[in-house]
Amino acid sequence: MRAITQYETLDQPASWFLTGWHATGALLRAYVFVCRDTSMTARISNLLRSIALVATVAGAGLLSGIATPGIAQAGVEDVLKEIAPGGRAQVLVRMKSNGGGAAAWTPRLSVSRQRVAVATAFHDVSPALTRARIGGVHRFRTIPYVAVSVTREQAMSLATEDAVEGIFLIRRERRAEASSERAQATGLSTAQLSIDLGSAWDRGFDGTGTAVAVIDSGINFAHPALTGKNIGDACFANTFGTTTLAQCPGGTTPLIGAGAASFCPGDSARCDHGTHVASLAAGNDGTAFGVARGAKIVPIDVFSLVTDAAECSPDPAPCILTDSLAVLNALDYVNEKALSLKIAAVNLSIGGSSRDGYCDDDPRRSVIDMLRQKGVAVAVAASNGGQTGRISTPACISSAIGVGSVDNGTAVSSFSNFASTLDFVAPGVSISGAKGSGSGYGVRSGTSMSTPQVAGAFAILRQAYPTLSVDAIEAVLKQTGLPTTRADSGITVAKIQIGAALDKLQGINRRLFNNVVAATDIGPTGESLLRFYNPGLTPGNVKVTLRDAGTGAYVGDWISPTIPPHASLQFAAKSIETNATLNGGPAALGLRAYLNIEVASSFKGSMQHVLFNDQGGVLSNLSHCGAVAPADNARQLMNVHSAALGEFPSRIRITNTGAAPAATTLSFFNAGTGVKVIEWVSPEIPAGGSYEVTVPSIEARSAIDAATLEGGNGYYNVVAEGFSGYLQHVVENIRPGALLDMTARCDMVVSSTPILAQRAP
Repeated sequence: MRAITQYETLDQPASWFLTGWHATGALLRAYVFVCRDTSMTARISNLLRSIALVATVAGAGLLSGIATPGIAQAGVEDVLKEIAPGGRAQVLVRMKSNGGGAAAWTPRLSVSRQRVAVATAFHDVSPALTRARIGGVHRFRTIPYVAVSVTREQAMSLATEDAVEGIFLIRRERRAEASSERAQATGLSTAQLSIDLGSAWDRGFDGTGTAVAVIDSGINFAHPALTGKNIGDACFANTFGTTTLAQCPGGTTPLIGAGAASFCPGDSARCDHGTHVASLAAGNDGTAFGVARGAKIVPIDVFSLVTDAAECSPDPAPCILTDSLAVLNALDYVNEKALSLKIAAVNLSIGGSSRDGYCDDDPRRSVIDMLRQKGVAVAVAASNGGQTGRISTPACISSAIGVGSVDNGTAVSSFSNFASTLDFVAPGVSISGAKGSGSGYGVRSGTSMSTPQVAGAFAILRQAYPTLSVDAIEAVLKQTGLPTTRADSGITVAKIQIGAALDKLQGINRRLFNNVVAATDIGPTGESLLRFYNPGLTPGNVKVTLRDAGTGAYVGDWISPTIPPHASLQFAAKSIETNATLNGGPAALGLRAYLNIEVASSFKGSMQHVLFNDQGGVLSNLSHCGAVAPADNARQLMNVHSAALGEFPSRIRITNTGAAPAATTLSFFNAGTGVKVIEWVSPEIPAGGSYEVTVPSIEARSAIDAATLEGGNGYYNVVAEGFSGYLQHVVENIRPGALLDMTARCDMVVSSTPILAQRAP
C-alpha cells in the first residue's frame, strides 16, 4: 500500500506535481491500484479531472474540445489565457445550485428563498475553495456566485470540482459616451418629442411612484434637476492592488446609505457622466425634464480610479473604470431592493468588449433574469464602436434590454453599435442633461444618452400598468416603435414611441365606431359617412376593418386613398363595405343591419362617424371616442360646411379661456386637397367670453369663389392659431329646424403595423 500513501496527499492542483506527459501513465496505474479502496474514490476522481484538464491545456490549446464530465469549462479558457506565470486574476465562480428542494436556485424564487439556495451552494463549494487554498472570498446574497483572486493552478483546481459550474474573468468596462460639449436645456427637448413623450405626460404618466436604478459613476444630487430624487444610495466600487482604487465616500467599500453614490470632487469630472445619465432618466427642475420626470433614482456608484496607463488606454491615465464584479454587486443589491424601492428599470450606460450574437455566458445574466421576473427591465448601452452586427457586454445578454443610438429621426448614429441582438434605439446625438458640478446643463452624445430614455420609458409604462410583465412592456414598445435600419445592414430595430405604446395598451389605436349602417337595406333609413382628417405635414392612409356589430365576426378590410396633409376625406360606409376585401377577394355582403368599424392609421389625426337621413334632411354626429379627446382637438375642426352646402350652414363658436382679451386667426383648408384657402382674424374676444361667426359670412368677407373649393366637396378643415381657448362647430339643419354640434371627433394614432398605400376601388 506504499503507492496509496504516496497519493493520499494529492489534493493539490495537478500542476503541483506533474512534470511532464510521462506522469499521466503512472497516475492512471495508481488509480487502478487504489480503486478497491472506496475512501479514495472521490479524491482520485478529482485527480483524474485535473489530469484531463492539464492534458487538454497542454495538447489542445487550453480547454477547447474538452468533454470530460464534471470539469467546469465555462470561462476557464479565458482565465488561463489571462494569467501570466506566477500571476493572478480576479474571477467570478459560479456555484452549482440546481439541486432539489429548497437548495434549487432559479430566477423566479423570492429573495428569501434565493438567499437560502445561495447559502446552500456556498456550503457545498467551501471544501473546494479550501482544497485550492483560496482565501478572501467575496459572497453574494441572492445569486450563486463568489468572487476570488486565483493563480493559474488554483483556477485549474477549481475547474475540477463538482460544486463549481463555471469560472469567469472579472473584466474592465467603460462608460458608453462618445463626446461632450456645453449647452443649456429647457423644456421638452426635440429628442423627447421624437419618442412621443409629451402625450404620455398629458395623460398623467411620468413615472411617478416608480424608481430607476442608475448604475454609473457618482451623481451630483445637489443639481436642481436631481434634488430630493435619490433613494437607496449605494457604492460597490472595487479596489484591486495599488492601481485600482475604490472612491466610495470615506474610502469604505461597499457602502450603503445616503450620499454613498455622491463622491463628486469639485475639481474633477468624475460625476459628469452619471449625473447626465440620471437626469435623462428622471431629472426634473421644473423647466428641464428627464423622460420619467416623476420617478425617483436609486444611485449606485461602481467606478474606481485606475492609475495604470495600459488599463486606461486609449484614455489617458488616471481614468475611472468599472468591472463586471462591481456591476454584479450592484445588480445583486437591486434584486434585494427591487420591491421595497419600487424599481421599474435599471440603467447601465456602460460596456465592455463587443460580441457577435448573444453573450448569455456572462455571469450577470443570472441576476438580470431575476430582475426581469420581478418586473424590472435592465437597459444597457450597446456602446460606441460604430460596429454593425456586434454590441458590447452586457447589452448582448438576451434578457437585458440592449439600446443603440439614433438622431432625432430614424438615422442610426455613426458611432453606435448596431445588431440584430439590439432591442431598441433612442436619441443619442447632442442630448442635453445635468452637469456633474454646479447647476448647469451640458450636451453629450453616445449610447449612454440613449439608454436612460429607454429606462425612463419602462418606468412610465410600469406606472400605467403596475402588474404588466417586462416581456409585455418590451413587446408593446417593439410593436409601436418606429422601424430603424442602418444602411446595407438588413437589420431593423424599433425606436421607442412611448405615447404610441400607451395608446396600444389603452386600446386607443384600436378605435371602434359602433353601429355603422351597413350596405343592406334592412337597417334604418339613412347613410353612415366616415370622415378621416390628416392635420399633419405628410400624406397618409387609413385601414378600415369591418366586423358584424352583433357577433363581432370579421367581415373584411378596406384601405383608403391617400389623404393629403390638412385634408379630410369622406366615405359612405356602404361604399366601404362594398369595396372591402376578404382574403384577397371581395368581402361577402351578409344580411347585417350594422357594422362595427375598426380604424388604423399611418398618421396621427381624427375621424368622425356622421349619419345623414335623406328623408328628413337630418345630419347627426354619432362619433363616440370611448376616451378623452386630445388637447389639440379643441383648436381643430374637420369638415366645416361651406356655402355650397346650403341646407346645412356651419357656424363656428370661439371661446377665450385665457386671462386677457385676445383675438385668434382661423386658417381654412380645402378638406379634399389640404390647400389653405382662407385666413380670417377674429375680433378681440373678452377673457371668458365667446364669439360666434357663420362660415358664409367669412366666405363673403374673403371674396372666395366656388372654384377654390373644387375637389373638397364643399368642406373646410379649420385650425385656430395663437389662442388660449377652443372652437365649436355647429351645423344648422334647415329642413327640421335643428342645430347640431359637429365638434366631436375621435383621435387616431399611428398604427404599429404599416399600412400599404393603395386607392380603394
